[in-house]
Amino acid sequence: MSQLTHIFRLQVALSVMLVLVIGLGVTPTFAAAPTKEKVKYLGNGKVEVDFRQDVNYKKTKVSVKDTSGNTYKVSIYERDDDELKFRIKNYKAGKTYNFTITGIRAEHTSKYGKVTGKVKIPKVDSNAKNITAKEARDIALKDAGVELSDVYDLEVEKDRDGGEVKYEVSFKAGGWEYDYEISLKGKILWKEKERDDDFYDDYDDDDYDDYYDEAV
Repeated sequence: MSQLTHIFRLQVALSVMLVLVIGLGVTPTFAAAPTKEKVKYLGNGKVEVDFRQDVNYKKTKVSVKDTSGNTYKVSIYERDDDELKFRIKNYKAGKTYNFTITGIRAEHTSKYGKVTGKVKIPKVDSNAKNITAKEARDIALKDAGVELSDVYDLEVEKDRDGGEVKYEVSFKAGGWEYDYEISLKGKILWKEKERDDDFYDDYDDDDYDDYYDEAV
């Protein structure tokens, strides 16, 4: 092997090693805005934005505009690992508002970005009567398409969240778990349907033994 060839190969090897060292030492820089899980209107101009992952805040601000482009003053009154709550000032009921949250990022990402979304503030009929817990239950069952006779682990509670009083309805049926938030005027504010992982655990071993004995 000639001396020139040896020097060339040595230079190539050093170049490859340098690339590897630099590659191992560089952390990719990217921005990943948090993914919204849900947006809830809490009443009195208060809005809750829930995220699917933990988030970090830095000089976070919220700006709000209605569909006509009019801007509204906003104040952030609560920040948590996976949710942010803000209040729209001088809002008008019956309108849809677009919001932008800046200075926010998903945890373990490098750059702060923004999250956008919209929320509709309902036009409340002040003359409408408040519903009862039984009526809230029936609204949830009707929406879920479930009969009362098929329901178990049913719970209906009145709760206050962010100044708004509402009903929280939860129940299980047919291997599914249902959760509802219903306003005192009967409007479904939020709902969720998930597979009930404990469906088969609701029956103890004695139930299966009794069934087996009867079958035999």
